Amino acid sequence: MTDLGITRSGPGRSRGWPARRSAVSLLAVVLAVLLATAAIFTGWYRVRFRAWPWPSSLPDHVSYCDRHYTGPGPPLTLAKAEEADGTPIRRIGRHGFGGLGQPVYANPRPEQARTGGSPLPCAMVIYLRNAEGRYVPYVLSGGP
Repeated sequence: MTDLGITRSGPGRSRGWPARRSAVSLLAVVLAVLLATAAIFTGWYRVRFRAWPWPSSLPDHVSYCDRHYTGPGPPLTLAKAEEADGTPIRRIGRHGFGGLGQPVYANPRPEQARTGGSPLPCAMVIYLRNAEGRYVPYVLSGGP
């Protein structure tokens, strides 16, 4: 009897299964490493910035100018924020990491006023701009 329908693999030839199995295993390992990295980064971001790393998450307090500001308050438009503050506000920094953070706005006092005499706060209220473009107030916590 002859085996006409069966082809045998010679040296250096593969039937494909071991190569596919190792490719699937490699893909599973890469996916597991990516998921673990994402989980570690999310935990680090939550601990470091007191917010989750997505635009809708706001922290319960923000540090600026060596002071702590608590919030968040109800979101305001830019006009309402400037009206509540009594003066124009401007961007003073960013809270968060890279593109994941929110811009911080305030009306800080001039450097001469902060350094002369008693320690004055940099601003009584700061604002984080949220994902919808609204300004969320944070109020100075504690005294000088």
